[in-house]
Amino acid sequence: MEIKLSERIRSLRRQADLTQEQLAEALGVTAGAVHKWETGKAAPEITTLVDIARFFEISVDVLLDYGWEKLTAGKAAEKLRKFRLDRSIEEGLCFADSALQKFPNSFPVVYHSALLYLVSMFHYRGQNTQRTLELLQRSLTLIDQNTDPEISPATIQRHIASCYAYLGQMDKAVEVLRQNNAGGNNDGKIGLLMSQIPERARESLEYLSQALYQCYAQIYEICIGYVNAYGVLEQLTPAEELIHWLLSVGHGLQQTGQICSFHKTDVRLYTILATLRLLQGDEAQAYALLRQARETALLFDQQPCYQFGRGMKFYHITKDTTAYDDMGETAMATIENYLADESAGKLLRPLWAKLCREE
Repeated sequence: MEIKLSERIRSLRRQADLTQEQLAEALGVTAGAVHKWETGKAAPEITTLVDIARFFEISVDVLLDYGWEKLTAGKAAEKLRKFRLDRSIEEGLCFADSALQKFPNSFPVVYHSALLYLVSMFHYRGQNTQRTLELLQRSLTLIDQNTDPEISPATIQRHIASCYAYLGQMDKAVEVLRQNNAGGNNDGKIGLLMSQIPERARESLEYLSQALYQCYAQIYEICIGYVNAYGVLEQLTPAEELIHWLLSVGHGLQQTGQICSFHKTDVRLYTILATLRLLQGDEAQAYALLRQARETALLFDQQPCYQFGRGMKFYHITKDTTAYDDMGETAMATIENYLADESAGKLLRPLWAKLCREE
């Protein structure tokens, strides 16, 4: 059995956002007494334990925080993770050092200790950078033990790059990221670091351009996912707000007077908005949005542009590229495919037929 009283008092005080002096004043003791309790050099008397428990509105049992179970590597890793989430950095580092002595070859312990040290690196403005780097590199050698799908060598390499960047070794940080850039996942970070190296500023624009386009594409997918979920849950107002926001983002990236792949995306978004308006009983606005979708589709199909980045602001890649999507071969096909859908599209078919007759 282990009594974790010192850790418990320190944690409760910090959670209450109190200094040792403030807690001492509230309990009628000296600040030195509180310091001794928290460092384990002394323990409160029984009557004082009751006062402490009453002050924090917990039972004495909870205050004593008995630990009956033997510490395993898994439990140590979970405790390290909790220290990081609770921002108990100093206490966590002390525990990390003891856990690393006991479990030096455990991936979860080494990795979560490395993350704690990484947080401390930022928290203490550069302290512990070398120790963080050593633990991250050590965790790479133990990666075969990993069972967490959210952790991969690539995520660890990103942390390693952060260490090099903090050490001022920007070129080395960039190289680590470039060697672990599957799918362009590090383009934004590479561009950011390169932009801090004067002689690589122009090169950074290519990475930043690629990252910006991919970021919009990812935001688009996320927003459509939200709208699908909101539709099932019949939360139409936030769905509509999200589509309007997505349109504003796309329009902010479009160069004035140039046809680009964003116009085809707009066609689908206008069509979705028309459905949402119709579901809320606003047929006139739904009709106007459907007309806007049709006019945008006709405009795009007259001069189709499938080269992503073309007509996009802040885009600095000159090589040829091609954008693909599953919306339809043409912008008009995007509307027709949407209307063919039996769940959402069928609601718009009468309005579409009316629009086509009048146009």
